[in-house]
Amino acid sequence: LSGGSVGLMMQMEIGPFANEEKKATVDSTPKDEKPEKKIAIETVTMAPLSIPIIQNGKIVLNLQLEVQIDTTKKKAPKLREKLPILKDAYVRDLFSFIPRQLRKSKKLDQETLRRRLRVVGQRTIGKGIIHAVNIKSYSEVKSVNDAEKEETTDPTTN
Repeated sequence: LSGGSVGLMMQMEIGPFANEEKKATVDSTPKDEKPEKKIAIETVTMAPLSIPIIQNGKIVLNLQLEVQIDTTKKKAPKLREKLPILKDAYVRDLFSFIPRQLRKSKKLDQETLRRRLRVVGQRTIGKGIIHAVNIKSYSEVKSVNDAEKEETTDPTTN
């Protein structure tokens, strides 16, 4: 077994039998460092999403989101082509998702929303296209009817 091991090491030129040139190249690169692949990321901005939240047959508030999607430069044209389909999927999903979230808490968690949008996007247009979803702006606008009530009940506005 020892002779076979030594013979194999000589044939493969490893260990003490390695060429000096190979030793120099092996020693110059640290084992911990891996060559990093630079991936060119491109951000695609989606048109603002407006989702009315309806409770008891009335619009309680309008949610407006501006979303940016990170993808690779190679896949950006495919993403831009599928933006209308993606926007439709987001609106459909958020119509049911947001009211459920607002029942649990008064404020919508943006991190949960960001993860949800990424999952829905990957399900809709395929995995590997969307790397990250960023919420550029998030605003909750109260219903017009509520604003009118506030204006009429406020005694200081005369």
